[in-house]
Amino acid sequence: MSAPVAAGPVRPPDGVRLHRLRSGRTGENLFLVPGLAGEPAELDDLVAAFTGPQTVYAVAPLAADAEQRPLDSMDRVAELIVQAIRQIQPTGPYRLGGYSFGGLAALEAAQQLSAAGAEVETLFLIDALFDERYWPRGTWLRALVRRTGWQLVRIVRLPPLQAAGEIRRRGGRLLQRVRRRRTDAPDPLRPAEAAVADTTANALAAISGYRPRFYDGAITLIASSSDRHFGCDTAQLWTGYADRLDVQRIAGDHLTVMQQPASAAAIAGVIDHRLALSRPDWAGLRPVPGFARPMIVTTMRWFSAARLGHALVESGFSVSACRPAAHPLNVVDGLAGDHRLRRLRRLASLETAIRQSRPDVVLPDDERAWALLRRLHARTTDPETAKLIAHSLGHADAWPLIASRAAMVHEAQAAGVAVPETEVIGTAEAMNAWAARQGEPIVLKTDGSWGGRGVAVVRTAAHLPYAWRALSRPPTFPRAIKRAVVNREVDGLVARILRTRPVVNAQQFVEGREAIVTAASLAGEVRALVSLEVDRASEARGPAAVVRVIDHPDMADAARRVVERFGLSGFCGLDFIIGPTGEARLLELNPRVTPTCHLLVEGEQYRGHSIALFPPGTAVADVVDVPARAGALIRLGDEITARQRRALRRMGRRLTERLTVPRY
Repeated sequence: MSAPVAAGPVRPPDGVRLHRLRSGRTGENLFLVPGLAGEPAELDDLVAAFTGPQTVYAVAPLAADAEQRPLDSMDRVAELIVQAIRQIQPTGPYRLGGYSFGGLAALEAAQQLSAAGAEVETLFLIDALFDERYWPRGTWLRALVRRTGWQLVRIVRLPPLQAAGEIRRRGGRLLQRVRRRRTDAPDPLRPAEAAVADTTANALAAISGYRPRFYDGAITLIASSSDRHFGCDTAQLWTGYADRLDVQRIAGDHLTVMQQPASAAAIAGVIDHRLALSRPDWAGLRPVPGFARPMIVTTMRWFSAARLGHALVESGFSVSACRPAAHPLNVVDGLAGDHRLRRLRRLASLETAIRQSRPDVVLPDDERAWALLRRLHARTTDPETAKLIAHSLGHADAWPLIASRAAMVHEAQAAGVAVPETEVIGTAEAMNAWAARQGEPIVLKTDGSWGGRGVAVVRTAAHLPYAWRALSRPPTFPRAIKRAVVNREVDGLVARILRTRPVVNAQQFVEGREAIVTAASLAGEVRALVSLEVDRASEARGPAAVVRVIDHPDMADAARRVVERFGLSGFCGLDFIIGPTGEARLLELNPRVTPTCHLLVEGEQYRGHSIALFPPGTAVADVVDVPARAGALIRLGDEITARQRRALRRMGRRLTERLTVPRY
């Protein structure tokens, strides 16, 4: 490993200006190509925002090579860039990137390096667009219509004479754009050869004659969120041009993403993260056979599914989804498949999604999704689908045990895990007898409930009848109708109509602090886990809002025992209570995605840090877990937070609670 080097100019090779912009702490080099003007200073804000150990070089083509030939060919530009890179780093792995024209030059340099047998580890294209003559026809037509519309809106606001002149000029330009779609014809928009060599003119000429080839590797495309200059989504242009295309969107437009410090810092965050992923000491979850092509299956519109989906895509997983309409997964870029879960055809639509995407593991996002997968396993005629579900949900003979809170606790106890006494209660008389043996307070829980629903802590015997009546009956009609209309959840209404009674469990009350273990596993073996103490819940007995990273060997050991006993794959969460002396007891297992699963994907969490899960609401913590590299998720999370804070929504929530939530 080479020693750190000081920033400064490096002896330039033929036709290329090479400048060290940042000294590094390791021998890891990142080579960046600036835009049209070829000015390394264009990268200053980006480089200043880097936090990783990499050394950064700017590789900028000059106006002419040593023989004074203009550098107006992308092949020649890339050839000289490769020579310059090899001067600093004779062998791979190479890390390349570039902005706009520089992205195309970096891509062609990566092609040449790969053709020569060198390893290109990472390739970053920062809002790079190739010539519109080579755009897909549909994308080109839509962009042409949009830009023409923008111009017409601008022209109608001009004085008549000026507007007429603009129409003639823009009309001629439009005809030229249509004619030049014939790529074998001379390009009427190609810059004329200048009397004096000019870097910008050369770059435009190189772009005009460059048609990208398929890249047999991974590309990270950092695209601006606004397309007001070109009329098209940059990500659409690059679809199908790489073995793997990872899209990250940054606020701004093509001309400002490198000029605004906030946008440059966001780009730096993406690059830092990608480089960290490729290092051997990366602490986050990595794709492995059997857990590389996950499908998220969800019946709820929970934000955490989108948070996890984005983290998995970032980390190199090929992620697909089967979800209801208007789900937060809508805003996640890079999904390998995005399928609709139909409310009236759930099993059929889920099976179709699985057959089309062919994931290697399915990740239920909620209890109903877990139950839906069990039903599909029992009914499918496709052996591959049945095998996939069995691999994902663990040992099939253990599914009834996992679905029962009491049975799960008994199995965990048999595996050597400390648990509170738990028992299924079938009648009010049995509940009274159990309470008499155990003493108050006691905890009543229904099977299949989540997020604090179906849970009651009963502290006095006088309140037991009310708690039993509330939990052992189907949902009330007001509550069932509210869920059907507002949450689009019809299960409660069906249960009310069919008078289906939930299974109620009584659990010994344990005094202490709430804690959770989030684990990722494959075939009963834990691949990663994190232990967290709940500092603050979103509501009484509800999901965690603020967690603190802790080291608790007994909790970690209990999680490994439970995962092995049930043969679980994918993600799961285990709820614990830590007593006054530090001992932990397992309360329940959530065999599904939980709101903290993305922490396992995103790398090491520092012990003692408190983390406010995003969207944070009013929570205060050392770290707000903002998805910094996902602007669309941030905007959606802020919208969710704003809606929750609105006075009318608060009033509606209070009214709903009065109508539907039992009080003891």
